[in-house]
Amino acid sequence: MFFDAPPPPPPIEQHVIVVTASALSSSKDAINQGVIVLNREAALLNSAGGGIGETLAGQAGVRATFFGPNASRPIIRGLGEDRIRLLSNGLQGIDASTISPDHAAAVDGLEAQSIEVLKGATALRFGSNAVGGVVNIVDGRLPSRITREGVSGDFFAGLNPRDKASSLAGNVSYSSDNFVFRLDGLRRSTADYSIPGFAQTADLRAVTGDNTQGHVFNSGGEIWVLGGGLAYIGDKARLAISARETASDYGIPGEEADIELKQTRIDMAGALNFDFVVKELSFAVTKGNYSHAEIEHTGAIGTVFRSSGYEGRIEARTSKIGNFEGVFGLQSGDRDFAAIGDEAFILPVNIKNNGAFAIGHYETDAWGSEFGIRRDVAKYNGLAGRRNFDSNSASLSGFIKPMEGLRLALTLAQTTRNPTEVELFADGPHAATQSFEIGDVNLRAETARSIELAAIYRTQKTNIELNFWRANFDDFVSFNPTGLIEDGLPVFQASQKDAELSGYELSVHQHLGVLSGAEIRGDIALDYVRGKYVVGGNIARMPPASVTFGLEALFANFTAKAEVQFLDNQNKIAQFETATKRAQIYNLEFNFTPPSFDKWSISAQLHNITNQEVREHTSVIKDYLPRPGRTVNISAHYRF
Repeated sequence: MFFDAPPPPPPIEQHVIVVTASALSSSKDAINQGVIVLNREAALLNSAGGGIGETLAGQAGVRATFFGPNASRPIIRGLGEDRIRLLSNGLQGIDASTISPDHAAAVDGLEAQSIEVLKGATALRFGSNAVGGVVNIVDGRLPSRITREGVSGDFFAGLNPRDKASSLAGNVSYSSDNFVFRLDGLRRSTADYSIPGFAQTADLRAVTGDNTQGHVFNSGGEIWVLGGGLAYIGDKARLAISARETASDYGIPGEEADIELKQTRIDMAGALNFDFVVKELSFAVTKGNYSHAEIEHTGAIGTVFRSSGYEGRIEARTSKIGNFEGVFGLQSGDRDFAAIGDEAFILPVNIKNNGAFAIGHYETDAWGSEFGIRRDVAKYNGLAGRRNFDSNSASLSGFIKPMEGLRLALTLAQTTRNPTEVELFADGPHAATQSFEIGDVNLRAETARSIELAAIYRTQKTNIELNFWRANFDDFVSFNPTGLIEDGLPVFQASQKDAELSGYELSVHQHLGVLSGAEIRGDIALDYVRGKYVVGGNIARMPPASVTFGLEALFANFTAKAEVQFLDNQNKIAQFETATKRAQIYNLEFNFTPPSFDKWSISAQLHNITNQEVREHTSVIKDYLPRPGRTVNISAHYRF
């Protein structure tokens, strides 16, 4: 977590954070599962150093895959890849980031107006595969209301001198009458990043003889995004269309090869409003074309990955009937995926998904309940085989509000996740994981039964969130070693075993008083995850326990914050893993708003001040590269 914890909120009636990814666009205070919301400022500051995984890493219950800073996806409660949904404006993009950890996601925190993280298995609106949770980036290209007439926007610039890294982002919107026009863009560039010591661990260096130190070879990269949108927003109807072009060129850390990524994405969304039982009928659709090539430094093209398709949804929202309201809808997707070249470990495949869902919410001043049901049909049709899956999922939650500001909730869910194309059809060498992967076309659907207890307490000076959760999996899918060697790589076979995951998260934000004219605030964030198989053994790449303490002083035009994060060691490991050591990360942040120039903010962030070696246990290449050492980020943000 890098200085992004929101301050204790003012009274709820004065400031309500709406979470658009929730089924009924509920306020943050009305959601029964773990939820995180980052505003524009926090998203910009946290995204200056890398992809969306780096933006969110360290939030309570969230880590990152960290295949270097450029290819980094979120891990939520120990689950990643296809077990979480990575969305933009509520729609899943077309890319290949779930195929391999060295594939960057084609979304970025620098373009976010806000980032919403819903933890847990109850986000059935977006598909039953999202058993770990949902990350939704709201980029402002598909507005549903006009917030300001005339011209508005912002510009952001950041610099990390030590790693020769820079970031730029900005957007301009013009609103007149019922129309909104928007243009935005971003660029981030970095050289090889600095580290405290050797790139590889001592045990690995003894085998490879690679003594690279001080930096991670070929870890630099660059990303460009250009987007825009046009919207009509009336009293009874709205329609918006947006386009986004992404180009990224980044190195595969430690290897003499780069990835060149391109994506074109077009989104459309609209709604009709009625004065009937159904108050809104809405739709949203995205169409994308994605490709990336893995290119050797000699210029030879190794493997090309291509993905194209669409995802769409239609939803109907009911008016309030007493204390009840609901939403029901249909979702459909069609995607073609192909890999061509020396390391094409998956043959071409077409994937069709269709789903139907219904979600209902009942709430009084003292208590309430929410339910969700979903049915999905998935069809895989590829050169390596065919599979069809029918699955059902459901969730039920109840909550009470025994006193002002306190909410106690219990959530139960049963979700079914279909195997991915990699788990079903993989058959070949996978350089990113240093293994020869073999899928199993006969895999069964994975079923998770989960329970979550939540306690949320909010006042003007105090914000406390406590979550305890547990998930029992039937037929949990993972790749496990067979003991065989193929093409010089250990063979990993997709297999299924029953598993258990459990954990907790605690977030505290507290106003501590006033000292020498400064408001003093304190933060605590704590999380723990345990993953194991019922028959014995540990699930691979489970994040270690962590606790973060922060202390902030807020003056009229200046804020200063000190933060320390303690990462526990991780020795509850799978048979093919190595353990990771404890680490302490010390951070400082300073923010300044010049008097008479309140549209400007200047920030300086000092991260990992003591230059600790930190290896991310959730990364498949943690033994090959640590996280960055001491860094200084300087940034300026202008709003108009």
